Amino acid sequence: MKRKIFVAVALILCGLVSLYAREPERVSRESFAMNTLIRMSVYADDEKILDEAFDMLSRLDKELSMYDPSSDISMVNSRSGVEGVEVSSEVIAAVRDSRRIYDITGGVFNPLIGPVTRLWKINQADNTIPPPESLDAAVKLSDISNLVIDDGKIFLKSRGCVLDLGGMAKGFASDKLADMFKARGVGAALIDLGGNVYVVGRKPEDSSDWNIGVRDPSSPYGVPALVLSVHDTSVITSGGYERFKTVNGKRYSHFFDAKTGESVQNDLLSVTIVSPDGSLADGLATAFMASGYEKAVSMMKNIPDLAGVILIRQTADGLEVSASENLRSAISRSSYKTTFI
Repeated sequence: MKRKIFVAVALILCGLVSLYAREPERVSRESFAMNTLIRMSVYADDEKILDEAFDMLSRLDKELSMYDPSSDISMVNSRSGVEGVEVSSEVIAAVRDSRRIYDITGGVFNPLIGPVTRLWKINQADNTIPPPESLDAAVKLSDISNLVIDDGKIFLKSRGCVLDLGGMAKGFASDKLADMFKARGVGAALIDLGGNVYVVGRKPEDSSDWNIGVRDPSSPYGVPALVLSVHDTSVITSGGYERFKTVNGKRYSHFFDAKTGESVQNDLLSVTIVSPDGSLADGLATAFMASGYEKAVSMMKNIPDLAGVILIRQTADGLEVSASENLRSAISRSSYKTTFI
């Protein structure tokens, strides 16, 4: 009898050990936020972690949008030239990040580009081009000295200033989601905010890196130009194919020259930034696209410790891929010859 009891207890203990030793399962979900399709996959014991993640994303979307009239950013914009507005700590952090990226890029990325953005109406059904005098006035309002961050408040000193974090908001959100997953003990996750990707950890099945494809701008079928094998980092791509409008047969992109207010036309088809700092990666991708190839290469050489960079441009001979030297080991496959800089 004692032996039977002992065997039964041993079997129960073995079952418990097996239960607790089991690897977390992959749970995935899709939704729509930040004007794009969102996909998240998390290796976790309970898929309720995704409820928390999507709730966080919805909150950040509402706080950071310049188009939602009830958002913190819209409140700041509505009180420009009047008074500072108290905002959440997350909005303060996002605005501080935007100012940091402004400094790193020498003003190519400008969070006060909002008056220019509104004039161009890229996201709207509009077939007009802003007149030069309107752009001149909008550019004057983008002077970064108008942005004041103090004691939990944001103040835009000149009436008509518009804070626009669209060039880095998704990167900021991916940082916050990754931090939350790590704090909840999630060892592996894939966050895809409409092509703005952040990977947490490595794939638990075999402890390998995540394979992230970089879109081929010339391929309508989603075939990647190259594949990166990475972990614990963001991979963020910006391209002229994303958002634009066509007026009288000419395409105008959603990237703007902060000094002139003009929609940028250059030889870059896409820019991919690889960095554990999602805000920085998103902002740099925006700034590099607005710069063109030659200036982007110059900027690229000044940030080797901050991020890896991939530039895809159109030449007379076809597509050309250039990458920073610090990504040599991360590029696992490429459809094109890659020049390392």
